[in-house]
Amino acid sequence: MQGINGRITNQLFLAVPKISVSAWHGLLRRGVGVFLDKAVSVRDFMTDVLGMDPHYATNSVPGLFLNSAPVDDWREERVGDGDEVGMSGTMPGLCGIALRRSSPIRAFRPDLVSHHDKDERKGGVARVKMFNFVAQDCFPAVLRNGVIVPAKSLLEYLDDADIALDGCQCSWNGATVDSVRLRELLAGAEGELELKMTEVDV
Repeated sequence: MQGINGRITNQLFLAVPKISVSAWHGLLRRGVGVFLDKAVSVRDFMTDVLGMDPHYATNSVPGLFLNSAPVDDWREERVGDGDEVGMSGTMPGLCGIALRRSSPIRAFRPDLVSHHDKDERKGGVARVKMFNFVAQDCFPAVLRNGVIVPAKSLLEYLDDADIALDGCQCSWNGATVDSVRLRELLAGAEGELELKMTEVDV
C-alpha cells in the first residue's frame, strides 16, 4: 500500500452487512493511517486510539513493533506523527518467543529493540498494521473509529479481496452513492480519504 501522509481529500462511510464484513480485516494487514491529536504511549495507542480492549491488548498481542523494532516497555514508548506500529499474535519458534513484548529471552536481541529516543513526538498520522488473528479480532473497532487510506489503494483492495459492495450503504462526502458510482469516484480520486465503516443487520 502507498505511503500515508494524512492529506485527506474525501470522506467515505460504509454500512456493511454483517455477513460480509469479515472480508475487510485484510485492509489492516496492508496498513492504514490513524489520526493522533497528540503523541501517546504504545499502550494508549492500542486502547484509546484503536479502541482495543485493555485485557485483550495485554494478553493477546505479544508481537508489538514500533518502526519495525520490538517494543518491551509499551507504557513508555511513544507513538507520534510518521511512526508505524505493527501488531501480531503469538509467533512460532524461538525467534517468535524472543521477539515478544517483554520476552524472558529478549537478551538474545539486544540490538533489535525499540529505544526511548529524545526526539519530541507530536500528533499527526501514525500507521498501523495488524496480522493474523489480531487483524481479524480488532478490525471492526478500528474501522468504526476511522482510518486514512489512499483512494486508489482502497480500490485495489476491493478488487484483490473481491469485495463487490453489494448490499452496502455508501456515503461519499455526505452524499449517498451506489456501489458502481463509488468505484468510479475511487478511481478518479486523488490523494487519501478517511474511511469509516460500521456493521449492519440485513
